[in-house]
Amino acid sequence: MKLNDEQINCYEESGYLLLPELLNTAEVAELQVALPDVLKRQGPEIIREQDNSQARLAFGAHVYNETYQRLSLHSSLLGPVQQLLQDDVYIHQSRINPKPGFGEGGAWSWHQDYPPWLKIDGMSKPRCVMVAVFIDDCTTVNSPLLVLPGSQNHGLLAASAHEDTIGRGYDLQNIDSEIVSKLADEHGIEALTGPAGSVAFVNCNVIHGSANNISPWRRAIMYLIYNAVSNACTGTQRPWYQNNRDFTPLKPLND
Repeated sequence: MKLNDEQINCYEESGYLLLPELLNTAEVAELQVALPDVLKRQGPEIIREQDNSQARLAFGAHVYNETYQRLSLHSSLLGPVQQLLQDDVYIHQSRINPKPGFGEGGAWSWHQDYPPWLKIDGMSKPRCVMVAVFIDDCTTVNSPLLVLPGSQNHGLLAASAHEDTIGRGYDLQNIDSEIVSKLADEHGIEALTGPAGSVAFVNCNVIHGSANNISPWRRAIMYLIYNAVSNACTGTQRPWYQNNRDFTPLKPLND
């Protein structure tokens, strides 16, 4: 798959590009069938919600699950990412946020992804793309990902690590509410919604977050973080599932 000039311009201006139903129904069905086994996995790569036993994040599924490994090499994901970065790429990190319903899928405060990758993992430039694959339908009622379009143009805005994340295996850094309010007034807030199989390509400096999922319906998204090979991380502090050290350029699978 190849992006056209209009799609590339949309990504560069807004900081994201949403392609509805990029994956077909058979591919979506495979992802949904494979998900329960991933979420039942025991190990430090599975982060649980504080208030219940539900998985909040499942890191590294592209390494230990064949279905998600094949997803990570899908030509419809790799092709656009290579175009946007103009480079060979590897996966810096992957994570699934399953967001179960009835309030068991917790909120994510407004944040940028890049600051901990820079400060902890040694990623010198924000030359990576967060690819969000909708495993389930993402609607206005089941806590879709919210983004501030154009916020990637304002540089690093993170304040301090959120107290709920300390010692929990990830390093979320909140954006001050005044900054979020100012940028939201300037650029608005957009919800990334679409049927299962839709894919969003998101700049790693875009401010984003999501609310608690109080609907009855799960809203699972697989996030694949593709980094340019020329931008490979130098840090070694974090484990493999948060800072992958294999920088071999990825090659797409045959269709």
